[in-house]
Amino acid sequence: MGLEKEKNFVSCILYLHNDGETVYDFLSRICGVMRNHFDKYEIICVNDGCIDNTVSEIRRYRRESGDTHAVSLINLSYYQGMESAMSAGRDLAVGDFLFEFDQCTIDFEEDLIMKVYYRALEGFDVVAAAPKKFVPLSSKMFYLVYNLGNRMKTKMRQERFRIVSRRAVNRVNQMNAYIPYRKALYMNCGLKMDTIVYDNASSTREHNWEEMGTRSSLAMDTIIIFTDLLEKASLLLSAVFLVVLVFMFGYLVYSIFGAERPVEGWLSIMGLMSLGFFMLFVMLTLIFKYLSVILRMMFKRQQYVVESVDKL
Repeated sequence: MGLEKEKNFVSCILYLHNDGETVYDFLSRICGVMRNHFDKYEIICVNDGCIDNTVSEIRRYRRESGDTHAVSLINLSYYQGMESAMSAGRDLAVGDFLFEFDQCTIDFEEDLIMKVYYRALEGFDVVAAAPKKFVPLSSKMFYLVYNLGNRMKTKMRQERFRIVSRRAVNRVNQMNAYIPYRKALYMNCGLKMDTIVYDNASSTREHNWEEMGTRSSLAMDTIIIFTDLLEKASLLLSAVFLVVLVFMFGYLVYSIFGAERPVEGWLSIMGLMSLGFFMLFVMLTLIFKYLSVILRMMFKRQQYVVESVDKL
C-alpha cells in the first residue's frame, strides 16, 4: 500500500526574478514532494519583472510534467521587490498552510520540506528552515542589530523557506494593511514559531543589485518599526551629554576657585550651545524618520501592481 497522503490543502509560493536557469529543476523537485505527500496543493509563481526565459521555463515544465494540480503565474507589472511580490502570492493563496520559497535554489534535502510541515502540525504556526552556513555578512549584521532591539524570545535569522498557517496569515493581515517585512510581522504576531537549522552544503545565489537596494531600505524600516534601538540610542546620547554637562559644570566651579580662569562666560555658553544644537538635530532626525515610516504605513495601501494572473 502507498503512503497515506496529507489532507490539508497547501499552497507553495515561489518568488522569481530572472531564474530561468533553475526554475524548471526547482519546480520538478518541489512538485515531486507535494505530489507524493499531499492530496491537494497549488503552486503560485510570482514573476517579479523577469526579463529572461523564466516564464517560458515554467510553461515548459507545465507541459512536460503532466501534473494536473493548479499552477498560477502572477505577473507583476514591473520589478517591485521580494516583499511586495510575496504579498501578491500570499493574497492569492487559498491553502490551509502556505510554503514561502524566497528563491528557487535548493541547498537542502527535499525531506526537509516535510520536516517543516510536520513540525507545524505539532502546534507551531510559523516554522522556518534556516541554513547553518554561508550566511552573508550583511545579513548577520542586520539580524544581530534586530535581535538586540527586539524583545521576542524567538530570534530572527536568515531563512531559506518557511511554512505559515492560515491562522498566522490572518493574524498578520489584521495587524496592519501594509506589511513591510513578512518575517518581522510573523515574529511579532504572538503565535508559536520554530526554526529548523539544516547543514547546507553550499551557498545560494546573491541578491541582485535592485534587490539589495530594496532590502537595505527595508532593513532600516524594520529596525525602526519592530525594535526600540532608536529610543535606546537617544537615551544613551542624552546620558552622554548629561555627563558632558556635569563635567562642564564641575570645570566651571573649578575655574572659579582655581588659579586658571578662562574667558568669562565662554565655557558655559559654548557648552550649552553645543549640547543644545546637537540634541536638537538628533531629536529632529528621529522625529522625521518616525513620521516618514508612520505615513507610509498609514497611506501606502497599494502593495503591488498586478498585470495578469494566468491559470496554467
